[in-house]
Amino acid sequence: MDSRQIHHFFENSVKKNRVCHAFIIHGGSDTTRKKSGYIAAKILECEKSPEICGECYSCRTIPTNNYPDVHLIQPEKRNLSIDEVRDVQQQMYTKPYMGRYRIFIIETDWMQAPAANSLLKILEEPPSYGIIIILARNNKNFFPTIVSRTINLRLNPEIDIPIKDDKALRQISEMFEAAAGRNWKALFETSGDIAKNFSREEIEDVFDSLILMGREHLLQNIESRQFRLPDDAYSGIIKIDNPGILAGLIDKRQYLKFNVNIRIFLTAVALEISSPKWRNWQTR
Repeated sequence: MDSRQIHHFFENSVKKNRVCHAFIIHGGSDTTRKKSGYIAAKILECEKSPEICGECYSCRTIPTNNYPDVHLIQPEKRNLSIDEVRDVQQQMYTKPYMGRYRIFIIETDWMQAPAANSLLKILEEPPSYGIIIILARNNKNFFPTIVSRTINLRLNPEIDIPIKDDKALRQISEMFEAAAGRNWKALFETSGDIAKNFSREEIEDVFDSLILMGREHLLQNIESRQFRLPDDAYSGIIKIDNPGILAGLIDKRQYLKFNVNIRIFLTAVALEISSPKWRNWQTR
């Protein structure tokens, strides 16, 4: 699904008078997710809804976060807190000032149990005019009870960082080269620098991009016509000829969900990628 399909989905929902009270838009990139959230808000609040006129007060002010009935919530480190959920709850049950709905666009990938339980109460008993749109990298980190009470819209995969300029990606590429060349000093120094200078969230973005680029390279090798990344999204920073390397990236990526030592994690990934092992998928 792309932004145009998101547009059509919300248009049809309004036309059929079947607007849900909660959505999770996941996948894609930060930019595409936010664009999709704003598209949804415009369709719901535009004076010519379900069309977007682009000229009314709501269309002009929603993207600048100045429309009183659309609220953008950006938790620190994308981890939604109980206090932020309570603030949503307090505002949710206040009737709209100008529009048809009160819409909350929440950019989050994580929420602890207290926040999740508090949000679940809102989802179970929402006001008729209340709408929550969660923007997330993926929906795997949320409680199943929250996912099941929302409409999930998955965007097509995208590289989520500026590949050509991203320092973390370049350093990880250097780390892989050091591991392949058995330059242990450079490996440990580079992994330490990355762990020190970049947040866990930034490293997650980099690894998601590496996985997408690795998949792209494999598709190029077999001349597959499956969904491919846009031509300007692939940089060739990592070349993958062995499916075991991609499998290693995917396996290790999940450990970033936990409180692992980032330096040790990066070193382990670099060593595995420099000496990939073929996986017996039937015995896993």
